[in-house]
Amino acid sequence: MTGASLIFWIVCAVPLIAIIYWLIRKDKDKLKGSWGVIILGALVIAALLVIVYVTKDFDAVFSQN
Repeated sequence: MTGASLIFWIVCAVPLIAIIYWLIRKDKDKLKGSWGVIILGALVIAALLVIVYVTKDFDAVFSQN
């Protein structure tokens, strides 16, 4: 990851994920809260995979070789 990606993750994504996780865990119905955490985890993993895939393709298309 580049510096801009790391800054985005540290400043925006990690706090957002933490707040969403906290809100999901505050749910009184623990079963629904568990599903929310599972879905949130799956979305975070999918986002990371997309970022890696897109960055790899972007570097290959716009390389100066």
